[in-house]
Amino acid sequence: MRVKSAIENVLRTSPPLYRLGSRIYHKMNPEFRTLSPGAPGAIRKAFELGLVDKDARTFEGDYHEFGLFRGGTFLATSQILDEMGLQDVRLYGYDSFEGLPEATGIDAGDTRFFEGQFACSRQDVEANLKAHGMDMSRAVLVEGFYEDTLTEELHQQHPFRPASVVLLDCDYYSSTICALNWLDRYIRAGTVLLFDDWFSYGSDPDLGQPKALDDWLAANPQWKVEQLDDFEANGRGFIVRNS
Repeated sequence: MRVKSAIENVLRTSPPLYRLGSRIYHKMNPEFRTLSPGAPGAIRKAFELGLVDKDARTFEGDYHEFGLFRGGTFLATSQILDEMGLQDVRLYGYDSFEGLPEATGIDAGDTRFFEGQFACSRQDVEANLKAHGMDMSRAVLVEGFYEDTLTEELHQQHPFRPASVVLLDCDYYSSTICALNWLDRYIRAGTVLLFDDWFSYGSDPDLGQPKALDDWLAANPQWKVEQLDDFEANGRGFIVRNS
């Protein structure tokens, strides 16, 4: 991972070369696996916490994942739930299946992410999940860019319950705040929020997911968050509490 990061840092000085290198890397590494090595462990800990936490135990909820890529983390979560005997938890996955949108506004100042990055068709994602034995009857995939799909209409289309665990693996500030705002009505004291890209912009609180969480909390003063463990490679978790 360190060699890969060093190469990425060099290539970022030339955005066209970086984009080409990223596409070649993912084409040469097509295996079905999570790109977030620490995410499955963090998800397991989150559901384990939900079994004992004073707030989380007050409701039965579901799992939401924003940003699927090939579906590796989504599959891992399904396996974790089976191992824990939590077959009643439904899994909701949200992705454009076209890769990242164009970076605009606050997201446009960094070259590590680019339009079309992490693209994988819905057909391929579903094939990956089914080939590895996932029970798709407990899963819902929502296709499209968040600005278009996270709507009031979507709230009415599925029997959403409170959110037990949420993985936000969507890189941008704009995507993260859009997801959090849509999730408003499902978040409870005891909901665990896992930000897979918390440190993608270093420790700058005015960029990326840290800013998205700060802005969401400012708009929802009824909530505060309690920090949980960080996880590889850029992740940080929180549990929601009443203010």
